[in-house]
Amino acid sequence: MKNNEGNQKENKLDTKGNVEINNNEVEIVSQNLQSTIDHITKNVAPIIEMQNRVEHIQEQIQGVFQPIIQRYNSINAALRTDMNLTAETFIESIKVSISEAIRTQEFADSLKGAFSINFELSGVYEAVRRISEKISESVQKITFPSISEERKRELIEIYELWGSYGWTINPCTNVAMIFSKKVDKKSADLIALKQCSGQKMKQIFKFISENKRVKKSDFEEAVFDYEHKQYKSCALILFSLIDAILIRLQKKSYLDGKRRKVGLYAVNEAKKRTEIEVNTELFSIAMFYTNLFSCLTKVFEGGKDFKMQPDVINRNFLDHGMMTRKVRRKDCIQLFLLYYNMLELLELIY
Repeated sequence: MKNNEGNQKENKLDTKGNVEINNNEVEIVSQNLQSTIDHITKNVAPIIEMQNRVEHIQEQIQGVFQPIIQRYNSINAALRTDMNLTAETFIESIKVSISEAIRTQEFADSLKGAFSINFELSGVYEAVRRISEKISESVQKITFPSISEERKRELIEIYELWGSYGWTINPCTNVAMIFSKKVDKKSADLIALKQCSGQKMKQIFKFISENKRVKKSDFEEAVFDYEHKQYKSCALILFSLIDAILIRLQKKSYLDGKRRKVGLYAVNEAKKRTEIEVNTELFSIAMFYTNLFSCLTKVFEGGKDFKMQPDVINRNFLDHGMMTRKVRRKDCIQLFLLYYNMLELLELIY
């Protein structure tokens, strides 16, 4: 009975049988709730600020380490191609990697004054430095294979031939196993396509998307079209991305006040700039350069009044609506690889 009487005092009923709310009690609960929210906000705010700082740090770290990672990947890819790299080419790549690693110390020093909390990054820098030193030591122990001048000329011709078939270097396979001998176009297509499985294409897409020079929205649309078998629209987008690189490669200082060129003329201008700014005498670079511009010349060659359909995907036939056959999966794969290698050319030039 006492419990019932107590409950009746605490929860008075109105005439309709509803509980009568005590405003004073509501006010107290509201104040307590607000106090709790204020306390949480006060403690969460520094955490949010810390999260923002960490995200900023992650972006900066990525900016510092990405060139190192890309350089090591390029070295690894070059070695896997078994392209008989000269010692000076390999050592030069290592020197660039070391110089990039040294930048991490400058980055670490800048962080110390940027935040009130103490970030100790000396261990990160020391690890990178040790890795670079270890690689440099290893270089001295490498015996680089020799190659005759006759074989060099033969390989240059092979790389040029494969370029004329529309095939450029595939970063996900051993190029030496593919570009090893002269074959006809049909055989070349079969050999190259075997190295372009769905998994390898995803890896190529990843390589391209990670490049800072890529226009992400256009590239992602091209990938979407490719995966949904919309090959014509995919090819049109890829040609526009390649076109853009060729146009932007034309420096104002080389133009003498003239307008920038397009199409095959732009290819020729890009070739001239490459010869000026890249050491194409190095054999590994010579093969890459020969293959790339052989392919560009082929896919950008003039339509010749569009009387004869091209055996390799052609920018002029496609863009001007003069291609009578359907654009195929193979055409898009060739253009993805070409775009990848154009981005590699930019890395060499810049």
